[in-house]
Amino acid sequence: MDPKVLYWTGAFINMGAVVALAVAGVRAARRRAFLQHARYMTAAALLVFAFLGSYVLKVAFLGREDLATWEASARLSLYVHETCVVAMLAGGAVAFWRGRRLRRTRLVTGSAEAPAPTAGGLRQHRWAGRIAVAGCVLGLLSAVGVLLGMYRRVGWM
Repeated sequence: MDPKVLYWTGAFINMGAVVALAVAGVRAARRRAFLQHARYMTAAALLVFAFLGSYVLKVAFLGREDLATWEASARLSLYVHETCVVAMLAGGAVAFWRGRRLRRTRLVTGSAEAPAPTAGGLRQHRWAGRIAVAGCVLGLLSAVGVLLGMYRRVGWM
C-alpha cells in the first residue's frame, strides 16, 4: 500500500463531495433558495479548507510526489488539474466575498426593509461562482487521469 496514493484517493473522494455540494448549491440558487444555496456552498468551502489543511500534513509526513519519475504526459495532466483547482479557489474566494455582502440584502432575507442587492455585486457573484464550479468539476474530471496514472505507477492497475 502506498500511503501517498491512498491520500490522493481520499482527496479525490473529497473533491467528489465538493462537486456534489456545489451542484446542489447551484440548484438551490436556481430555485431562489438562497439560504440553502449559501449552506451548500459553505459546506463545499469547508471541505476545500479541510483538504488544504490535510495537504500541509501530508507534505510534512509523507513528502511531495517525485515528479521526475512521472511521464511528461502525466505531468501535463497534473498541471491541467492544478490550473482547474486554482480557478476553483480564486472563483470561490470572490464568490464567497461577494456572497457575504448579498446575505444582508432583501434578495436573501426577504425583508422589504433590507437593502436591494447591487446589479454589479450579483453579476460578480454569479460569474465568480460559475468559474469556481467549472473549476471544481473540471478539477474532478482531470483528477481521474492523474489518479489513474498514480495507480499505474504503483502497480495497482
